[in-house]
Amino acid sequence: MSELQWKSALYHLRSQIVSGELIGGTKLRASHLSETMGISRTPISEALIKLEAEGLLIKDKSGYTVRSFALNDVFDAIDLRGLLEGAAVQRAAQIGISDTALTDLETLLADIDSVIESGSVADYDQLNIALHKQLTSLCESEILIAEVNRSYRFPFASPSAFPTRNSDNKRFLASLYVGQAQHRQLVSAIANREGSRAFAIAVEHARLAHANVHAAVSARESSPQLALVNAAP
Repeated sequence: MSELQWKSALYHLRSQIVSGELIGGTKLRASHLSETMGISRTPISEALIKLEAEGLLIKDKSGYTVRSFALNDVFDAIDLRGLLEGAAVQRAAQIGISDTALTDLETLLADIDSVIESGSVADYDQLNIALHKQLTSLCESEILIAEVNRSYRFPFASPSAFPTRNSDNKRFLASLYVGQAQHRQLVSAIANREGSRAFAIAVEHARLAHANVHAAVSARESSPQLALVNAAP
């Protein structure tokens, strides 16, 4: 079995689960996946074992089932991501960043301003994730960076977990403006070496997603990720 094959299967299946393409309760069997993906059963089985370890699948007698998540699971995942990003930006502020790194951040902020102001925010998700990854990378800790990236794999925890298909919604657009203001505050705190402030802003910034999740569920919006959520009280 080649490492490339099982990693390819892992990334493909993880992406389908996190995006909501494979909804909660979907049954997955190595034999069927092997036929549809054109890969032998062994790397598929390895990928399924890994996804179970990540908490995305539940193993049963007949194979695996895509896990459904309670709303509290969603909020816990968001909060965990905020804490990890907070630790990363706090460290970045403490060690200091270069003028070049600050310029790169300001360029990304300007790009995000442009897509929000234009009202056409199709590129927002990509730019937002790029900014978060850039901020995290400044901590210069491979372990911390890896843990932040790992948190993004959990459904709903990514900075842009709920896509901009809802960008015509006034509430959603308002949340983008608030989020962008927090981005600027965060960059300012890092540049001024205010570690505790940077941590607090990162945690609060992640919690902005709580309101988006609540509103999406209440409005019964059709975001793909909601297919994984058991919204019952």
